[in-house]
Amino acid sequence: MVDAVGNDDYTPNVIEINRIRASVENVDDFDGIDRDFSYDFTVVSSGGEILFSTNNASSMLLQQRLNSAITNRDVVISFDGGYIIVYTGHLGGSNVALRLSLIIATSVFFILLIIGYYIYIRHYFYRPFKRLKNFAGDIAAGNLDTVLTMDRNNLFGDFTESFDIMREELKAARQRIIDEEKSKKELIATLSHDIKTPIAIVRAASELLEICESNKKKLANIRTIQEKSLEIDTLITDLFTSSLEDLSELKINITDIESKQVKEIIGGVDSLKKVVFESGIPDCLIRGDALRLSQVFGNIISNSYKYANSEIEVAFSIEDKFLEVAIKDKGKSLDKEEMPLLTRKFYRGKNADGKHGAGLGLYICCKLVEKIGGELTVSQENDGFKAMIKLALS
Repeated sequence: MVDAVGNDDYTPNVIEINRIRASVENVDDFDGIDRDFSYDFTVVSSGGEILFSTNNASSMLLQQRLNSAITNRDVVISFDGGYIIVYTGHLGGSNVALRLSLIIATSVFFILLIIGYYIYIRHYFYRPFKRLKNFAGDIAAGNLDTVLTMDRNNLFGDFTESFDIMREELKAARQRIIDEEKSKKELIATLSHDIKTPIAIVRAASELLEICESNKKKLANIRTIQEKSLEIDTLITDLFTSSLEDLSELKINITDIESKQVKEIIGGVDSLKKVVFESGIPDCLIRGDALRLSQVFGNIISNSYKYANSEIEVAFSIEDKFLEVAIKDKGKSLDKEEMPLLTRKFYRGKNADGKHGAGLGLYICCKLVEKIGGELTVSQENDGFKAMIKLALS
């Protein structure tokens, strides 16, 4: 017997080989050989003829077959009728190669499976949760305009949609709050203006009564009226200041206004009757809001009352598609360097010491005039303070 092993670490099953040998040597008819063995084998005669084979062995010369068996390190057994070639080396080598191939294939399969599973988890679980995290950050930062995108195959579709519905509801609620705050501020601003006018008339009437009255008791009552009206005016101003931070919230209703109505508005806010019209007003139509113009002229004239306490000259002219209204008093206590600052919010001039106010009068006037398409400038001239209001012609 010639024994050959296909791999250095592979040992043929000797018992199984002896069973094959006994089975071949103990039969007269090869068709009766048992095929139930662990190894394939071929029985060839001394002349090279295939007598029996379990694996459809191809025909070849005996020497070639023996050389092939030696090369493959199979087991060759000689017996009286020829040779038995047991494919132990070939089978063992195939097993090792097969095992290696199976290991590689299995490894590649599991690697691809892990990669596919990772991609699946990332796409269907991780990315949606990351979007939700970023979305929650935007909501916490107050950015309610960011829409939460949803994939068609998103496993959290209903959950994600609920979050986006929540965003829309929060945005709508915030807008309602903003609209309500605007309405409240506008209402307070309007009421403040409307209340200031009758309070100014009460003060003017009480000052007139003070001049005409000689009875001490009545004079004391009149002065009480003056003091209380001044307190009310201060409280209204404080209320106006604290509630109205942005004049862009005030609605402007621009219409065509006859120029004579502008003169009437100025006369209507002159409660102390200190205004003197230096010239007639040209007949024309301007673009403006009568209510806001009343606020503008009322604030400017009130400032003249407070800081100049002098006659107030008003002149009209038309220049370059504007009706110009010049309002001038005799106050001389301001520096020219202060002029650009007077229309800033909360700025008060050097002549404001000891006088109540919040530094909003000219700021409000400037903003309102701009909103109706006009322009307000202030200047200090040799003989007094001057406010120039330009109103656009229709």
